[in-house]
Amino acid sequence: MTTRRNFMVGAAAGATTVPLIAAPSLAGATPYNGNTLVVMFMRGGCDGLSLFPPVGEAAYHDARPTVAVSDTAALALAGPGADSNFGWNPGAARLSEFFDAGRVAVVPAAGSPDHSRSHFDCQDGIEAGRPEDRRSVSGGWIGRYLAGTASSDHPLRAFSAGTGIPPSMRGYGAISAPSIDRLGLLSWGPEPAWAREAIAAGYSAERAGGDLAMWAGVTLGALDEIEPLLAGEVSPPDGWPGSSVARLLFTIARLLEAGLPVQMATVDLGGWDHHDNIGSATDPNSRTRGHINVLDSALGAFFDRLDAAGLGSRVTVATMTEFGRRVGENDSGGADHGYGGPMVVVGGGVSPGVKGPWPTVAEDALDRGDLAVTVDQRTVMSELLASRLGSGDLSGVFPGFNTSPGTFVGVAA
Repeated sequence: MTTRRNFMVGAAAGATTVPLIAAPSLAGATPYNGNTLVVMFMRGGCDGLSLFPPVGEAAYHDARPTVAVSDTAALALAGPGADSNFGWNPGAARLSEFFDAGRVAVVPAAGSPDHSRSHFDCQDGIEAGRPEDRRSVSGGWIGRYLAGTASSDHPLRAFSAGTGIPPSMRGYGAISAPSIDRLGLLSWGPEPAWAREAIAAGYSAERAGGDLAMWAGVTLGALDEIEPLLAGEVSPPDGWPGSSVARLLFTIARLLEAGLPVQMATVDLGGWDHHDNIGSATDPNSRTRGHINVLDSALGAFFDRLDAAGLGSRVTVATMTEFGRRVGENDSGGADHGYGGPMVVVGGGVSPGVKGPWPTVAEDALDRGDLAVTVDQRTVMSELLASRLGSGDLSGVFPGFNTSPGTFVGVAA
């Protein structure tokens, strides 16, 4: 059955149409307040003990005799919320800079209740918003939030930077595109005049009836909004980082610069499954430091661009990963699937510092050899939805989970 959003989204180039589900019981429509929440999934199991190492703990260095980040190599924390127990990997120079400027919060021991250490099960449960029983809910947590709080049907309210809609957005019609030039009506080349004429004629009031004709007009109006983007800067400028995640963040930045009401966006950064050869943090070419630098340089370029456009205070990026890595390094100089991992929140409205209880990596504090989880990822996302997007009742977004403000850990101002 064609719905108004399916029609609109399906008419846009590079779009992925997701059938709507019944909206959850939420507090009601949430008017767009000009803020944008970007959720970055670091797929593969990001090693927080390399990204944001507890350099002040002897047990950390004992557990990782060849790959620990030394206290002399780590970038020390300064500014609001600094904690001398932690430092940044040397590959995270921009994140360190943002932290010291009061623009970053780090939750070093976040995770979900799923202790399976399975990439697929953990990712599915997190994106469903119900890791205890992911099959008991329909769609994803972002999809439920968007469907339950819709105050407009603008087709770019939800945008996934990439080639498909992530499971977290299922349940709401969203657009996915890997670049600006894939946002036109036709994804395989320049948009011919006859394409829009065909929509206007084929979905006229006489042929299609009132509702379809109305939403055909909305679709054409949205394409008119996108058209200036297609005629402008569609590729990153010289000097922009060359990684795929940096290019995807450039796409999101361009949409925001154009004033399009993107309320939520998603982007992935995979490749974190470092079972071997983590390498030395002092070697810029080492595997893990190099991957951290990909993340770091992409976020640095993204916020530099937003700041130049006066948008940096309106955009918040939150990272998550399916699990961290084990505390002890293995015989291959890597770390296997663990439990607790990092969440990094960057940008507008952030209350800076290290957030949530830190369980330590002392042997008697570990959870079956892993960093214990002290903060559920849903708590962090609930706080950001409430503080940055103005959401009220979030019980339908994360069914069966306590989303009350009393549980928040203070990542948002």
